[in-house]
Formats: sequence, structure tokens, C-alpha cells
Amino acid sequence: MDIWEKLQKKEVLDAGERKAVCNGLMTTEARMEALILKYFTEEDFREVFQRRIGTGLIGGKACGVLVARKMIAEKLPEYVPVLLDHHSWFIGSDVFYQYLQENDCLGLRERHRQEKEKFRDTEILKERLRTGHFSEELENSLRQMLPYYEGSPMIVRSSSFLEDGFGKAFSGKYESVFCMNQGTPEERLEELKEAVRRVYASTMDESALKYRRKWNLLDADEQMALLIQQVEGEHLGTCYFPVASGMGCSYNPYKWMEHMNPDAGMLRLVVGLGTRAVERTPGDYPKLVSLDHAQANIHTTIAERHKYSQRQIDVLDLSEGGVKPRRLDQLIPLLSEEQKRLVLSRDSDAESMLYQRGKYQRVFFADCGGLVGRTEFMQMMRNILKMLEKEYERPVDIEFAIRLDEEQRVRINLYQCRPLQAGISEQIQIPEGVDQELLFDIRCTSMRRSKKERVDVIVWVDPQNYYDCPYARKAEVGRVIGQINQYYEEQDKKLMLLVPGRVGTSSPELGVPVSYADISQFSSICEVAYSEAGYRPDLSYGSHMFQDLVEADVYYGAINENSKTRLYQPELLKKLPEIFSKICQAYPDQGEIVKVYDLSEYDAQLLLDAKDGRAVCWLRM
Repeated sequence: MDIWEKLQKKEVLDAGERKAVCNGLMTTEARMEALILKYFTEEDFREVFQRRIGTGLIGGKACGVLVARKMIAEKLPEYVPVLLDHHSWFIGSDVFYQYLQENDCLGLRERHRQEKEKFRDTEILKERLRTGHFSEELENSLRQMLPYYEGSPMIVRSSSFLEDGFGKAFSGKYESVFCMNQGTPEERLEELKEAVRRVYASTMDESALKYRRKWNLLDADEQMALLIQQVEGEHLGTCYFPVASGMGCSYNPYKWMEHMNPDAGMLRLVVGLGTRAVERTPGDYPKLVSLDHAQANIHTTIAERHKYSQRQIDVLDLSEGGVKPRRLDQLIPLLSEEQKRLVLSRDSDAESMLYQRGKYQRVFFADCGGLVGRTEFMQMMRNILKMLEKEYERPVDIEFAIRLDEEQRVRINLYQCRPLQAGISEQIQIPEGVDQELLFDIRCTSMRRSKKERVDVIVWVDPQNYYDCPYARKAEVGRVIGQINQYYEEQDKKLMLLVPGRVGTSSPELGVPVSYADISQFSSICEVAYSEAGYRPDLSYGSHMFQDLVEADVYYGAINENSKTRLYQPELLKKLPEIFSKICQAYPDQGEIVKVYDLSEYDAQLLLDAKDGRAVCWLRM
């Protein structure tokens, strides 16, 4: 009798057999294996085995969420009643290999591994993955699984061997695809197959390739398992969404208020789907919570809290299909009174002004205020995060969704957990009396570990010229930065990027639209305020880009026009050699907007003192 028969027949497994089951079902990575063998019982392995489609491992993302849930059950059993079922199924990694084989992709993929950067058939391989056919065996397995999710939307998520483990997190590099799961069984099956194709094809997306290149993983055998989960939420009209979602970090590497304790951790909360908790969204502001001072607010007036709140909610539109943004006022009538109290606040000042004009109207804004006010929930999240950090022996982040049960109690669905990479701080002494050589000197606007790092190149986007640039051409600035990024890919240079407003926004009037692939070579990035054109930094704590920057040990800060900025002297840059024309000959007109300053003849340094929350760029001219 082999181990799989013993597992199915509920036989007791010895230590060697449990290890073999773990290595054949979940992971071969030593540190994750140790956690699984510590917490998993035969029944846990059996449940995973029964929900696995095909053979092979279930991948990093699936292991992460299952292990986190087991840790909570063992270490914090009082919170088990608060956890909702994750309703997960798994498509094993061998299915991906079979898909590659059946769709004539193996040869191309092997060439890609061997040729690395020289591989020129990326689009051909991606198209074959995107349009491939499925074996009859796989189709039948997917068809048999579908009744489990009857009537409920699903999400197909990547769960590669390299994701969410103790190596690199690959945050947001591969696609996650929502399935509305409506219509006839055949329509639902076709939607699910299309989602699987999209996730498989995303292994060849530019951001994923650049990420693998950055960490010397282009020749790694990146095998893709899939995690299928029920989307947490409720049917409200033609929409489906949870009342709130969020992400949490057990250690907050960036302080946005003086009195915060980074060890307490932080949450980033949104109303609706969690897509807005992990992605940058124009004109919207998620709720940031420091778990040691949950109700402390950087915005002191109701008007400010309303201004910097969430205006659009991401939902699944079951009639149109897909994730759709909806205005808050469209969804408020669909919420129960208790849900409103949980995630909405009222602007009493605006209501008073309307009343004076003879109009009585309740004015709501979305800030998850009621949820933040639930002390027991905030304490639970802090306890869970610190326990996970202790067991992983490093900081972690999680993603979750929230719903109210029939008794109006807050319940959470934990659907992701991953360890973060942590650097060791240095002892930094920032010199005094050199103000004339400081590009900037800022405090309490984003800090990670203390370190000293050279600066070889500064890319500066002129805020006024960017503002004056026609709207239709603003996206070109992002492409220019991407070209500069590409130019320095093969060079051992430390690059700093200074941009007006937000970096990574999809809305050019708020800042510069770039993806991680456009800025992967930069070791420091600053968002710069420029009130004359309305540009305002808004550090995207908790987003996938934020995770990329943390993982890559990138300094990510804000140069504001307030007391946190002691000095900002961009005029000093004009004394440095400017080399844009040598690098970006394809975009000569953008030379007035984007400047590239060469500091190779100087001993310029970025100095970070985490203890004082201070960041200084010393040009040493």
C-alpha cells in the first residue's frame, strides 16, 4: 500500500511518510516544509489531497494560506469562530506541465530558460499559453468541481513554486482572474477555462519577467499551480462584494505619524473587493490603520477625512461581468444599516451647510470608521499578525475580506499570507553643517531600515513642465522612465527617482503612471509635492507596488510642503551633468520634462536613520 492509499484510507503515517506526502502534495522548500509538518495532521493532508485537481504540488500561495489558518487554530483557537471557510480547490503543478506539452510550449519554454534575456519569442509563447486547449481529463475535473461553487463567484489565482514563500514573494506579478460563475454549466466551464489560460499566460508578462530577471530567476523552473477560491461577499442587486477587505503587515516599515510603533503592525482597509487595498487607484484613499493607535487619524477635520476617503467601490457586476468600479452613492442604498455603521461615516459639516440651505440630506463617506472603532477586531488582527510573525520568524503580510454574520458579528476570510524580506539596519550618523549640499532632508515620511547607500543617477521629473504637458502625452513620461530603467538594467548603478505627486498611479493628473517593470532598477523613489499644480504625494502602503519596493529594499518616501520637509533644494541638480539626450534619443521632446543627472563623479549618498525617522540625500558637491 503506497502513502496515497494510506492517506485516503485514514491510516496513520510515520514521520517519513508525512514528509513524503508534504513533498508530493504541498512543497519541497525546507522552511515551509518544516512549518507544514509542525502543524498539519493526516486529516489536513487528506483534505488538500481530496481538493487537488491533477497531480503535483499546490504551490506557494496555497501553502501560505493553509499554514496560516492552521497556526491560528493551534495558537489562537479563540479566533477560530471568527474565521470563515476559505472554500479552496487546487490545480496541481503537473497540470501546467501537461498544458505546456499539449500546446507545443515546452520547446519554447526551455529556450527561454537557456537564452534568458536573449529570448525573442516571448509573445509567441505567451499567445500559445493564452489560447491553448485543455485535455479531456482536465475539463472533466473542472466540470465536476463547479457544483461546489454553485451560484457563487470564484477567483482563479496563481500559486507558483516561487510565490509567497521564504524566497521572493512575487506580489501581484501573475494574474488573478475573477469568474462570475453565472449561466449554464457549459458557460461557467468556459469562463473557468479562460481564467486558467489567462493565469498561465501571465507567467510571460513583462513585470513577471523583469522581476525574475532582477532576482536572477530567469532560469528557475517556475512551475505554476493554481488556487481556486470562492470570492467572499454578498449578492446586492446585480453586484457582488464583501462589505470590506484589506491587507495587513505585522511590521510597518513606514511611519506616517510620529507616535506610531512599527512593531504593532498596520492595516490598509477598503470597502468592497480587496483590489483597491493592493492596487493604486486614482482619486481614492484607503483607510490606513496603525494597530497600536487604531483610531489616530492624520486628518484632523471631518472635511479632510471626507476628502481623503474612498469614493469608488470595486464590485463584481454579475450582469456585465468582471470587476467594475461603482460610485459610493450608487451602493449605499444596497447596504444594511449595520453595514453602513461599519464602513461609512457622516460628514456633519456638509450636512449642516445643506440644512442651512433648506435641504436635509445625510452625507456619507467611506472610511471603515466603524470597523476601526471595534477594539476587539483591531486587537485580534494585531494578535494574529504578531503570532504569524513569530512562527514565520520574520514579518508577514496577509490579505482578507470581511462580512457581518446574521448576529452582526464581524467575520473574516483570510485568503493569503506570505513572509516578507527583512534587511538588517546599520548604525547611521547624519552629518551636520552641510545644508548647502543636501538635496533633501525629510522626517517621518516613509522609513524602513537604517542604511547608507550611494546615489549614482538621479532621474527628476520637472513638476511644472509635466503639468504643462498635454494630457494625452503624459503617459509617455512613464514610458521614458521605463526606457531609462531598461538602459541601466545591466549596470551596477544606484538610481533615485523624484516624481511629482503619486508614482504608479493610473491617473496622469495625479502623478506619473508607471508599473513596477518601469522602475525595477531604482533603489530609491520619492513622491514630491508641488502645490502650484496640485500634485500631492500619497504613499501607497500595502499595494503590490509597495510590497515590491519593500522586498527590493527600496527607499520610498515623500517630500511634502510641510514641517516634515526641513530642506528640499532641486535647484542643486542644475549643477550636475545632465545626460537625458544620451539615453532617450527616441523621446527628444521629453528632455524638458525628464532630467537624468549623472553623479558618478561625486560621492553622493542616501542616508536613512530609522530611529529618528530621517532621510537625507547628500550630494557632496
